[in-house]
Amino acid sequence: MFLLAFLISTLADQIAVYVGNDVILLSEVRENAVFLANDPATQTVFTNTDELTEYVISELISRKMLLLEADAESIIVSRDEIARRVDQMIAGIKQRFPSEADFYKALEEQNLTVDNLRKNYEDNLRTQMIMQQLVQKKLATKIMITPIAVNKFYEEFKDSIAILPGRAKLSHILLPIRPSEAQLQKGFEKALEVYKLLLAGGDFSIIAQEFSEDENSRKKGGMLGKINRGETLEEFEQMVFSLKLGIVSQPFITRLGYHIVEVLNKGTGWVLARQILIKVEITRADTLRTENVAKRLNELITQGADFDSVAKVYSEDPTIDLGEFYINQLTPPFDKVVKELDEGQLSEPVLTPYGYHLIYIKEKVPERFLSLEEMRDQIYQYLYQQELQKYYTQLIEDLKEKTFIKIFETM
Repeated sequence: MFLLAFLISTLADQIAVYVGNDVILLSEVRENAVFLANDPATQTVFTNTDELTEYVISELISRKMLLLEADAESIIVSRDEIARRVDQMIAGIKQRFPSEADFYKALEEQNLTVDNLRKNYEDNLRTQMIMQQLVQKKLATKIMITPIAVNKFYEEFKDSIAILPGRAKLSHILLPIRPSEAQLQKGFEKALEVYKLLLAGGDFSIIAQEFSEDENSRKKGGMLGKINRGETLEEFEQMVFSLKLGIVSQPFITRLGYHIVEVLNKGTGWVLARQILIKVEITRADTLRTENVAKRLNELITQGADFDSVAKVYSEDPTIDLGEFYINQLTPPFDKVVKELDEGQLSEPVLTPYGYHLIYIKEKVPERFLSLEEMRDQIYQYLYQQELQKYYTQLIEDLKEKTFIKIFETM
């Protein structure tokens, strides 16, 4: 008797919820909670673990009731079809990672396995497919979206849903503002003096606090922290990732000035580094010189020179075609320029933190309203889904009324 009672107690400890003549195990609740907790979208919805667990239990109860109802209605779905679609889903996720090893590492970091992932997808997909069949059988005939309802929705909300934003394809020529040779030489000489102090045995941290002109890192002894590939200036990245541990670089230049860098640690795709930065002053004369070059190029193109040909010679950004943008999402000063120009026109020199730009409007499509006919199918589907959700919620409530449900307090 004691052994039997022990076995029953152990089994009961593993049960989270009774649903009809079936159960939801505590392990199912935990697995689903972990799966959801690792979804960034979920982290903005639930403020604590209790809320998340409550939601998971509610969803699992609904899922279990649907499966029981589908079984009573003799609704089945193809296991082969589920397996095929889940294989596709997992393969799609794997493709987002550089390698299969990275995929498995990401799973491990989230306390997941492929089996966990597969089971979760299979359960969700099976429920979705069963629900679709159940809804088709029980609810589809109850939902009727009339043309009048579609027309009314369009008229009521067209100012917010029927606007097709204007868009533009842009190209540019970029001319960074460079310091004069005299300023470059002055900056290099200062950086060289600092470098000599380091070679003479000076403490990097103390010298950085004394001489570095990077306010963010100077107070921390030049410490930049962990730098991942692709997160910094290309010329800076090339240098720091090529340095050996503990070796102090000679002064090298980027658009920020002269850098002296030491790599303290490194791994695959990252380095831990500190720097001393000596800025090179850009004068008003440097700005005017660059602006005048931009004006001459504008005049050259306006008089008939081919934009792309001029850009290939003079632009210091190898990406001449910037791509297509929604006009209302452009940031200053590009937004004002694009709104004022027509397709095929070239801007006057435009100043940004990167230098002077000449912006060419390759293509411009103005904002317009979508007609009722263009939006009819979308509106119909939206209204249908709204009605479907309403009936689905009612179906779940009806199933709860006739299903025995017991949630264990030990949760």
